[in-house]
Amino acid sequence: MEAPTGISELNPQDAPARPAAERAAPSWAEALGTTGAIKLVILVALISWIYWDQYKRFLHFWQTPDWSHGFLIVPFCLYLVHMRRSELLLGRHEGSLWGLALLVASLGGYFFAIIAKIGYPQSLSIMGVIAGLVLLLRGWRSLWVTAFPIAFFFLAVPPPDRLYRQFTHPLQQMAAAISTWFLNLFPGVLEIEREGIKIGYWMEGGESGAFTVAGACSGMRSLMAFVALGLALAYITPRPTWQRVAMAVFVVPVALMCNILRVIITGCLQMYGHEDLAKGTPHTLLGLIMFAFGFVLYMGLLWVLDHLVVEEQDAAAES
Repeated sequence: MEAPTGISELNPQDAPARPAAERAAPSWAEALGTTGAIKLVILVALISWIYWDQYKRFLHFWQTPDWSHGFLIVPFCLYLVHMRRSELLLGRHEGSLWGLALLVASLGGYFFAIIAKIGYPQSLSIMGVIAGLVLLLRGWRSLWVTAFPIAFFFLAVPPPDRLYRQFTHPLQQMAAAISTWFLNLFPGVLEIEREGIKIGYWMEGGESGAFTVAGACSGMRSLMAFVALGLALAYITPRPTWQRVAMAVFVVPVALMCNILRVIITGCLQMYGHEDLAKGTPHTLLGLIMFAFGFVLYMGLLWVLDHLVVEEQDAAAES
C-alpha cells in the first residue's frame, strides 16, 4: 500500500544532524574516560613538579590581604572553562604541532629565567605551558575557547617589586591629590594640605593630624583586584562584543574611583575622631565594602549599555 501523496516515511538515519551547539555535551568524566583521566592527572602532576617553587610563591603572596583574590582566580578560571564545555567537547579538535613549539619555548624561557634569577617570567611562563598543551593536544579551536581563562590567571601573578613601585607611587599621588580636594569641602575643616602621599588636616575645634595614603588602599594591588572583578563580569555576562570591550575600557576608571572613595572615607574617620575605625578590622571591612560598591558600579554600567541600543523586536516579529 502506497503512502498518501505528500507524505513519506523518514528514516532516522536520514535526519539532518543537529548542530554541535544544540547537542547535549557529555560530562567531563564521560568525555575523558579512565584513560583520559589518567593522562590528565599525569600532566597536572608533571606541571606541578616543574612549577612547585612557583606554587609556593603564589601561596605566600596570596596569603597577604592585598593579594587574597589570587585564591579565587584559579577556581574561577576552571569555572570559565567548564562554561564552554560544549564547545570544547563537541565537534572535531585536531592538535597542532605549533603547540609543541609554544610548549618548548615556554619551558625554555622558564629555565632560562631560573638561571638568570629573574622571578617574574618564571611565574608567567606557566600560562604559555598550559596554552601550548591545549594547542598541541586539542588544536587552535580549543585554544581560542580557553584563551581568556588562561590569560585571566595573569591577574593573580604578583608583579616584580620595581614594577610595583613604578605603578603604585603615581596611583598613590593621584589618590592623595583628588582626596585632598574633596576633603577640603567637608564641614569643620580649616585646611587640608598634601605633601606627596601624606595628607595633613586642621579642624575648627583645634584638632589636627595627618595620615598617609597607603599602597594597599590606592595602589596597583587594589587596582588588580578590581580589574579582575570587572573583566570577569564582562566575560560571563551574555552581551555583544562591543559591550564587553566597553566594560573592559571602564574597568580601570571604576577601580580608581573606588580606591579614591576609600581614601576619602578613611580621611574622614581620621579627621572626625574615629581613628579606631580607620585601621585594623574596620579598615579591612571598608575594603570589602568598596569591592561591593565597585560591583554595583559595574552592574549599573551594564544596565546603561543594555539601554543604549533598543532593538525593535516587536516590529521584526510583526513583519
